[in-house]
Amino acid sequence: MMDQPVLIYTLFGSGAEAKQVAGILIKEKLVACANHLAPASSQYVWKGETCEEQEYPVLLKTMASRTDAAMARLKALHSYDVPAILSWSADKCDPDYGRWLSGQVADN
Repeated sequence: MMDQPVLIYTLFGSGAEAKQVAGILIKEKLVACANHLAPASSQYVWKGETCEEQEYPVLLKTMASRTDAAMARLKALHSYDVPAILSWSADKCDPDYGRWLSGQVADN
């Protein structure tokens, strides 16, 4: 099976943490880039309490071969007890972008 692009989505409690963690993942070649999205209002139940917080969503781009390592490292770096870390494969990708993406996360 051919390696294909994967998107990883997560949220952080601060923009500073989002940038710090994304920078580490990029430096370690686990992801090629990070898109920092506008702050979001999140509603959820945590330990029996309804919460509403401002969070900072980030969309990370990597390849399927690096996804498990990227998600494990993201979880280890994340300050949340149970961070939302979701991934999905990109069914289609511009070939030039795919080559760039793959080159950024290559082990060499």
